[in-house]
Amino acid sequence: MGVSSLTANACILQFRVACPNDATVSGIKVCLSWGKGTQECVFTDSLGIATTVATFDTYTICVDPSTLPPGARVSPSCIRYTVLDDATPVITFTISGDFCSTPPPQGPCWLTGGGTIGHIAKGVPNYSFGGVVYPGCSPNAADGGNWNVVDHVTGLHFQGQQIIVDGCSGVPTGSPPVNVNVIDFHGVGIVDGLGTVTFSGHAVDNHESGGGSDLLFLTVSSGGTTVMQIGNSATDPAVIATGNLQIHTSSCAN
Repeated sequence: MGVSSLTANACILQFRVACPNDATVSGIKVCLSWGKGTQECVFTDSLGIATTVATFDTYTICVDPSTLPPGARVSPSCIRYTVLDDATPVITFTISGDFCSTPPPQGPCWLTGGGTIGHIAKGVPNYSFGGVVYPGCSPNAADGGNWNVVDHVTGLHFQGQQIIVDGCSGVPTGSPPVNVNVIDFHGVGIVDGLGTVTFSGHAVDNHESGGGSDLLFLTVSSGGTTVMQIGNSATDPAVIATGNLQIHTSSCAN
């Protein structure tokens, strides 16, 4: 598997391995096992993110403790996870120990998230979303991250593939400890069946966890026509129903 091999019934799957205060290192090994002994391993970048492509299946996902930074541990080191659709949340492993005593410096803001918005029937949301918006200075950021949304009313799947962070603002929050709670971003992506689209987004990290509190606005356009929109505007975004939006300011520039 790999990002370039994305096909039908497959999605980008992202992991983050970091302390609660966002301290992390590159090179932490994350392995997926599924089926009859099939395994793939990927490694985190400088922001603690590792990325692969997964089909809709159930996986055992493990962090290799031998690749953690000195003085760090992770518990549990393995989880079971079922991929259900294209908008899979970032899967987070939290590390602890002496390594986590010093937070990284405050730097450019970035976003991880995943969850649902609204509902159209029992157990079926209006939208599922998930992904990462990088600050643009990660060596493996793949054009600024990847943001996915599935519209369960229309069946459209949006992938934001080239993302630019426009600004960070707001107030300090405590988990992780950061000095902003709002991020604005835009970029270019694709929508299945429509081809290349443009988009802009606005996310607010109000609370941990974010369901019923965090806010998201996203508008996606094709040829000047809006083909997907979450919320009314950046000043009137939608409240997420489940999941979390988490803004980080760990510096990848230092």
